[in-house]
Amino acid sequence: MKRALFIAAVLWPLAAGTAWPIDQIYTSTSDRPYFGEIVSMSAITINFKSHSKDAPGEIPVNEIKRITLENSPQGLLEAQKDILDGDYEKATEALKKENTEDKRPEVAQEIIFCRAFCMAQLALAGEGDVNVLEAGTQMSNFVKEYPNNYHYYKACEVVGDLCVVAGKFEFAQTFYGKLSQAPWPDYKIRAQVALGRAFLAQGDATAADKAFDEALNNDSLGELAETQRIAAHIGKARCMVLHNKTDLALNSLGEIMDKLDDKNPEICAMAYNALGTALRKANKPKEAILAFLHVHLMYDTQPDAHAEAVANLEKLFTETHNPGHARDMQSILQERYRNSRWAKSAK
Repeated sequence: MKRALFIAAVLWPLAAGTAWPIDQIYTSTSDRPYFGEIVSMSAITINFKSHSKDAPGEIPVNEIKRITLENSPQGLLEAQKDILDGDYEKATEALKKENTEDKRPEVAQEIIFCRAFCMAQLALAGEGDVNVLEAGTQMSNFVKEYPNNYHYYKACEVVGDLCVVAGKFEFAQTFYGKLSQAPWPDYKIRAQVALGRAFLAQGDATAADKAFDEALNNDSLGELAETQRIAAHIGKARCMVLHNKTDLALNSLGEIMDKLDDKNPEICAMAYNALGTALRKANKPKEAILAFLHVHLMYDTQPDAHAEAVANLEKLFTETHNPGHARDMQSILQERYRNSRWAKSAK
């Protein structure tokens, strides 16, 4: 019965001959999508003319999980599904047959963003032959051309991540700075954590420590904010390792590991890699191998973290005289992550 009512709710406007486009907005605050028309959008809110009385007229971007636009071509719909599944190569293929000419502006922008986002994710993973600089150029062009698109802040973050991988740290700071200008506290924390990780990639523990402290000093409530604070604590533990305070780092990471939630693989992978790094520094190679193996076996869906773990395992197996295992790790690096910073550092 519920399914029949749901289908009727979707099809009724079409049968009634309404001129409204039927856009669907999925949010974190509702267990069902809102149906209606996107009247206008900005980087902060979407003005929405709904078919339902209970839908808000304005929807904050930070509450939006995904949007399906009326008049979206089949290739875009397929790509959006593939992106949700993490299959960026398949999404890229689906988008190849689509163009942006004579399209509704929101649809055209969605195609452009999805293309750039897929290229960026493949570049960040070091997969295939995707050029990091080209991916960064495409996404930064989106930031420049469409500052009022609801993907704007996500695009800024992705450009910052690409700049870190490319070693363009000054540009990374610029784009993370744009992310920090978002009006939502959890985005501001995320920007500081991303900045801290960029400094870590440079080996600048002092600057990274300061960025992580700023994230931790933000006392905003909510699950997203708390997740970013955990990431900041993990980052500070890495700073301790660089400052030769390995015992403190291991104590801190021990407390973090006790509170890890398996439902967040990104944070879990981040924590185990930090633990492995600290154990290597403490001259405990066998324990470090176990930590990095945890990422390799449990969190290989996190490409950058997985590549980091595999690169460390290749070195640790070499140091502990396990050449066969070392070759296995080297093969994974070259086959899956040959363009990643971790494969380059292993050479």
